Amino acid sequence: MHKVIFFFLIGSLFLSGCWDQRLYKDLSVISVVGIGGHLGELKAYYAYPSSGSDPTKYIVLEGEGKTAREVRIDANKKTEQTMDIAELTTILVSEETAKGDLYALLDVYYRSAQSPMTAKVVITEGSPKRFLELKETIPKEIGEYYLDFVQSFEDATIVPKTNLEAAANLMFSEGKDLALPYLKTSSDKALPQLEGLALFNGKEYTGEYLTLRESTFATLLGYRKARIVELAYLWDKKGENVSVAFDVIRFSTKKKVIQDGDNIKVQYNIDMPITMTEFPPDHLDRKQVRKPLEKFIEDSVKKDIAGMFKKIQEASSDILGIGEYIRAYHPQLWREGKWKKIYKDIKIDTNVNVEIVRSGSIR
Repeated sequence: MHKVIFFFLIGSLFLSGCWDQRLYKDLSVISVVGIGGHLGELKAYYAYPSSGSDPTKYIVLEGEGKTAREVRIDANKKTEQTMDIAELTTILVSEETAKGDLYALLDVYYRSAQSPMTAKVVITEGSPKRFLELKETIPKEIGEYYLDFVQSFEDATIVPKTNLEAAANLMFSEGKDLALPYLKTSSDKALPQLEGLALFNGKEYTGEYLTLRESTFATLLGYRKARIVELAYLWDKKGENVSVAFDVIRFSTKKKVIQDGDNIKVQYNIDMPITMTEFPPDHLDRKQVRKPLEKFIEDSVKKDIAGMFKKIQEASSDILGIGEYIRAYHPQLWREGKWKKIYKDIKIDTNVNVEIVRSGSIR
């Protein structure tokens, strides 16, 4: 009997217990945060559920202060519970706010052990408050809604997969810049819509963003194809408009850097086998029909990629990581502290090879 008691006493010393438990009934569990203003005059919005039975009902707390931590302290005074960000899914940042030092605003999240590094970071046109006034239009909890919203575009290869951790790495990278989803909304309480990718130079938003199609090609070239890639064009064929749509099966790229004195040229060679999903004239089994269509798609893709390159170079935003490639494989071209000056002036050319390998589910 004494031995049993002795073992129980010894075993109890190794039981950690629940000394750090946090009960949901004592917390306001924040799922979405909106940030506006600038350091010294910040405003933030914190959304959390207000009903245990209806997840679509939520409350938005507002806080003001000079720093991100002071703003959170101010908002915390306005709730009867303690704010908790352990289930944070999305951080919405105003485009004007992001034109400053984005990392300085997010530092409070990186330093907290409770912050999930998987949370998405999104840039909004205008105040993020508008994007939190969706109570009567969304069918699910707002944090889940924004997470699913962003992930759907990641799966469609329109925006690269990113989160708090990846954003921090890119903000401090010398060879690749950050790009974040850019959202607009037509009015208060209207559902948000993705406009494209917000272009960053270091830690600051440049004020420029790519269109959805340009964002797709930037994601393909700078990251990788995700689950699907769907593209559509209108072909003016001898005065007749023809609908052309296809899915990209693979997107293979090879880069080559050519130097001629001080002139640098980056050559992208792209192979893109596709499946046709819309082409009313049909008869794609005929070479005389298929080859002109492939040529039209090649020219259209090349034109869109050229427009994308023009935008990112003018914005000094190397979101494709060309600098990383040059530093790794052509160190003689890498000039520390001067890459962005070189980057704006380099010539980037693209060769696109399109092959229709499938023409639909019935052929």
